[in-house]
Amino acid sequence: MYLITNAIKNLVRNKGRNVLLASVTLAIIIGTVVTLTIHNAASRVIDDIRLDLGSRVTIEQDILTMFVDGGVDALQTNLESIPLNYYVNFADSRYLSNAIFNAEIVNMTSENLVTQQFWDAMSGEYLELLHATRIVGTSDPNYHPDMEMLEKIMREGRMFDSLNEVVIDNEFAQLNNLSVGSIIEMETLFFDIVFELTVVGIFSAEAFEHQTFTFTNIFTSFDTIVAAAGDSNEGLTVGTVYFLRNPDYLEAFENEVRAKGLPDTYIVSINQAAYDRVSGPMLNMKSAVMTFTIVILILGSLVLALISFLIVRERKYEVGVLRAMGMERGKVAFGILTEGVVITTLCLVVGLGAGNIIAQPLANNLLESRVAAAEARSEELGHDTMARVVIWGGQMQMEHSIGYRPVSEIAVGLSANVVIQIIFITLGLAALSGIIGVVVITRYEPLKILRERS
Repeated sequence: MYLITNAIKNLVRNKGRNVLLASVTLAIIIGTVVTLTIHNAASRVIDDIRLDLGSRVTIEQDILTMFVDGGVDALQTNLESIPLNYYVNFADSRYLSNAIFNAEIVNMTSENLVTQQFWDAMSGEYLELLHATRIVGTSDPNYHPDMEMLEKIMREGRMFDSLNEVVIDNEFAQLNNLSVGSIIEMETLFFDIVFELTVVGIFSAEAFEHQTFTFTNIFTSFDTIVAAAGDSNEGLTVGTVYFLRNPDYLEAFENEVRAKGLPDTYIVSINQAAYDRVSGPMLNMKSAVMTFTIVILILGSLVLALISFLIVRERKYEVGVLRAMGMERGKVAFGILTEGVVITTLCLVVGLGAGNIIAQPLANNLLESRVAAAEARSEELGHDTMARVVIWGGQMQMEHSIGYRPVSEIAVGLSANVVIQIIFITLGLAALSGIIGVVVITRYEPLKILRERS
């Protein structure tokens, strides 16, 4: 007990050098708390992105590879479409948690319906815009980018939930005097696909005015399109998204669908462009703060070791007196270690609080700068207008990062994992300063220390 009491008194007696030691230790702890807190928060966000985008798998025919390998002739020879029942069969897998089926038909026409009208200044009258209608079907409206908001903009009726039920926009309804309960008949312009559909809901067309070329949108279920098209996907644009239970199952799932008949010209992949764009700034920030952590620990430890060495050399006479009075080396060492533990413990308490306060605004600034840099780079390279051409269901489609934006927010806070890491780092700092003192002091005999003092 005496040794602990004396160690605490020594902290007060030697305020100057202990304040210097505590300042360096506190700076190391605060810097480490901030960087580790941001790093762990970024890791959690990246894991969430990986589980989301990294688990979304598409099956597509890569015409770029075929074109590079064999030119136009290879494209004409190897292009082939997958029957619709293949997509459904692929979804029956133990590696998947869910599958979303989307299909679309454009160039719809009808003898009795007007699709769109536009004002022609030369003739001074409204003209009909033919074939600007598309029927879009999905197995889950909540996962379709054009349908997830339909319930919010519904003016009349409800969402479709049965075969041959559709929702239409209010402009299309007004042009053709349609209402909830009306029956409409439509057919494809180039393919023999006929629909007889019942209107169950009417939504606001203004939600789609942002589109460069506005179709008349008719939304329905995937089963409705399949029932009209049959097993063939001729004339359809099919896009199926499979959700893996774990992103690590990608290779196993690919092997399974190959065994079920997926042609070699098709690839099984995630949308890497979207994943890179969403997670890119966060990955950069995570890498940067880890670098800062390593630099802080290395430089901080070197400075702390130097200060500890200089402080201990100044205390040689004090140690010599204690040893001459009969105090054992172990007890002297224990006293020095106790001083180091007390200083680092106080710095730990203050550093955790201060670091937690600093971490959030610093993380916001770091992420904001990296998101701005990523957006500027995308605009410079034209990524928003670039895409990779692939085939979905035998039809040309684009895989791109359009519509995806980098994560621009992060919630930073101390977690149990960070606190445990900081405690171990603090113990290491205490051990470093204490061990240096013990090593320096115990090398000298008490009489030699007193003699050098004289």
